[in-house]
Amino acid sequence: GRTQLSVSDTDLLALIPRAPEKRTTSEICERLSRAGKAITARSVQRRLINLSDRYPVVSDERSKPYGWSIEKDAAPTIGAMSLQEAIALKMGERHLKDALPLEVVDDLRPYFELADNKLKASKLYQAWMKKIRLVPPAQALVKPRIGRRVLSACYDAVLKSRRLYLVYEREAGRVREYEVNPQGVILRGPVTYLVVTFDFADDPSLLAMHRIKNAKVLETESAGIDSFDIDAFIQKGGTGFLPEGEEALRVHFFDGAGNHLLETPFSETQQLKEVAPGEHLLTVKTQITQQLKWWLLGFGERVKVVAPGSLRREFAGKLAAAAKLYC
Repeated sequence: GRTQLSVSDTDLLALIPRAPEKRTTSEICERLSRAGKAITARSVQRRLINLSDRYPVVSDERSKPYGWSIEKDAAPTIGAMSLQEAIALKMGERHLKDALPLEVVDDLRPYFELADNKLKASKLYQAWMKKIRLVPPAQALVKPRIGRRVLSACYDAVLKSRRLYLVYEREAGRVREYEVNPQGVILRGPVTYLVVTFDFADDPSLLAMHRIKNAKVLETESAGIDSFDIDAFIQKGGTGFLPEGEEALRVHFFDGAGNHLLETPFSETQQLKEVAPGEHLLTVKTQITQQLKWWLLGFGERVKVVAPGSLRREFAGKLAAAAKLYC
């Protein structure tokens, strides 16, 4: 017969799932036996009781079959990966991988593989992964390619607060070299932006990472890190492309186009008044950005800008010009 291997505490812990899942003594014994490790069910039970004195291992006897679990709030390195953890990791890999430094993704790869193996054993959760998708609210565009070395250098510079030398192509054929102070990273739709400050300008700028042709992390510390607030930058319209200032916006929605603002408000401070069946008047103070304009123009004939006057006139001109294209 084959040589029987001894059972270590690590072997046992690796077979205990995280609560609320549980595994019976017999199931643990069977799995150990399949792995060529000799131990009786009684010995497994005795070892588990001993482990519970030193590790967050608990026996669930609320309902049969009784089983063993790792406490829900225990460190993630203890015990077997639960189905809930596996599906969360796979969702994270699918949707957040581009937001993580490449080294972090590489470090997480063994966990992604563990999650794959865990989900393979569960037809229920395999089906779940096939049935859930995150759909962007706007037209989906193909993500531009970013060089792996460029991405790694940009993320490394942000992570370590180091200045960055880069070669940037603003337009086709217009390439310039810069030394910048990286402040953060913003993912906006298919495009990943590096938030930087230049030595010759006070305000932060957005650089599309796919336009960076070369990048090198410098030894000098990035300036302005302590005073930069990425949330305040976004709130002030930093991702809306050249905000034009805060204004009192008034928009008249027709044909039920404003109904969604009852459930998903424009902002916490919005005032939404029903002025007629299917018609709403939105009043809110906000930054006037390109993103806001695209959003409003997307409603076509079902929206009318009431104020500010400058935006109303701009929209009137755009729509008149658009109408001529269809004449």
